[in-house]
Amino acid sequence: MSAPLAPGFLIASPPLGDPNFERTVVLLAIHGPRGALGFVVNRVAPLKLGEVMSLAGYGERAGAASGVVYLGGPVEPGSGWILSNDSALIATPPPADASAPGTDNDSVIDVTESVKISSSRSAFDALARDLELPDPDAAAAAALKQRLVFLGYSGWGPGQLEGEIAQGAWLPAPFDSGVVFDVDVTKRWEAAYALLGVSPAMSIGMRTVGEA
Repeated sequence: MSAPLAPGFLIASPPLGDPNFERTVVLLAIHGPRGALGFVVNRVAPLKLGEVMSLAGYGERAGAASGVVYLGGPVEPGSGWILSNDSALIATPPPADASAPGTDNDSVIDVTESVKISSSRSAFDALARDLELPDPDAAAAAALKQRLVFLGYSGWGPGQLEGEIAQGAWLPAPFDSGVVFDVDVTKRWEAAYALLGVSPAMSIGMRTVGEA
């Protein structure tokens, strides 16, 4: 197997041909001999944050929150995940009694030292607490400043991703948290390409030459 690509981005080459991933950027969180796991960071779900929180059983204020939720991928679309560049918003504080139950940090994926992703209930509990402000729009804006909420994820079996890259479906790029947290969702595909010093149009030209 080639060197691990995570953490990094997978940029969908135009045209990819798979409607699940057309013009997408995938944050690749895990890559190894057993396969790969990532999250699409530029495809918005039809559900709003409040609807997701209500479906998860949270209260009225959390259920009234505006804000976007992302379609992380076609695998387990009912699963919820939170990505954050503040580990305090993700990890469960260890209990005073180290032998006591109550922490689910095993479900935290370390993308980098500062960027983490989790599907734990505690991560969603922390989000719900941050949504408990009188103004639901202001609460959501503040809560999502350092968080992205996903439904589902993208997954590849052993060797599958390497095969797709070899076929030209994906361009691997280095991870840059600014693309995720500072760039508008509509511009992330182009911003990820910029990390490689190319544009999507240049990528089409490169693929055409390579296939001639």
